[in-house]
Amino acid sequence: MSATVTLRPDSESARILRRLMERNKATKSQVIKDALRHRWQSEEEASRPTSWQIYSQLKIPPAKGPRRDRARHAKRLVKEILLAKRQAG
Repeated sequence: MSATVTLRPDSESARILRRLMERNKATKSQVIKDALRHRWQSEEEASRPTSWQIYSQLKIPPAKGPRRDRARHAKRLVKEILLAKRQAG
């Protein structure tokens, strides 16, 4: 797909673009493509659940001892959940 896109950067963006071109020894097109890909990847990573969110969804039985005992079973429970997901397809 080949399409022409016009970009009209403000003075700050133009300065940043020039410096990136000089630093990376790349063309304007390459710098902009890299910036778009980097932005896309960072937004994809932001939409992934964090470790804390995954851990909070685990169904961990109430601990009888101190709270630190829960951590002993978390690794096993995460493995079980991931294995179940893999088997489900």
